[in-house]
Amino acid sequence: MPKRSLGQNFLINTHVIDKIILFSGLKHGETVLEIGPGKGALTKKLSDIAGRVVAVEKDNELAEDLKGHFRDKPNIEVANADILDCDMTFLVPAGSLMIANLPYNIATVIITSLLNFPGHFSSITVMVQKEVGERICAEPGSKPYSALSVLMASCFDAFAGPVVGPGNFFPKPKVDSILIRLLPKNDPLSPEIMSALKQVVFCTFNSRRKMLRNSLSNLPEITPEILLCLEKSSGVDFSRRPQELGLWEFVKLTRSYVENTVR
Repeated sequence: MPKRSLGQNFLINTHVIDKIILFSGLKHGETVLEIGPGKGALTKKLSDIAGRVVAVEKDNELAEDLKGHFRDKPNIEVANADILDCDMTFLVPAGSLMIANLPYNIATVIITSLLNFPGHFSSITVMVQKEVGERICAEPGSKPYSALSVLMASCFDAFAGPVVGPGNFFPKPKVDSILIRLLPKNDPLSPEIMSALKQVVFCTFNSRRKMLRNSLSNLPEITPEILLCLEKSSGVDFSRRPQELGLWEFVKLTRSYVENTVR
């Protein structure tokens, strides 16, 4: 039986599985990392096209079942491990794809961890809760636009795919799911700017109803003088609120913050 503690909702509609693979753009011979393969329905379809599928399953019983079920499929490798304890860059080589129906309880953690190695996967196609997917793909000014929207946009171009209803899973989740695809950008930010961007974005969105001049005053090393300097050098109007700013306005603001506080 599925374990609620592991966020297990097994995909049972083969037509949806076909849509996932089509949306992912998977080509013959490519390497795929699958997280949370469950009963292996997606795994089997992936292995018919991919040259190699590395399926990481935390559930001990499921992992053993998968190893037995796919013992005659040499291009499938089942790893009984918690993906949160793994270094994904060692599991599959650079240029691989990630294709997965992510466990609900760790989907956001997995997705945000991709910010640490944005260029490792050539494409990331995952099924997540609709609310999470909408936040990742949201545009400035929209209701779901959030810190997650900005941070993911700093490293990836995000595309929303089909919405998938609860009836396609067992057990049925209480919410809709959505397919999203992430493609890495060619000009990733430096680690220093990325680290500071996280500080700026979380600081402002933690007080999303406040004007920037108020929320940014909570940043480390900020003084009224530095705050005034940031507004002038970044060109961002601090009477605005964070949900009104696009990615590159946040980047300009972050660069000004680094230049005026790092010594």
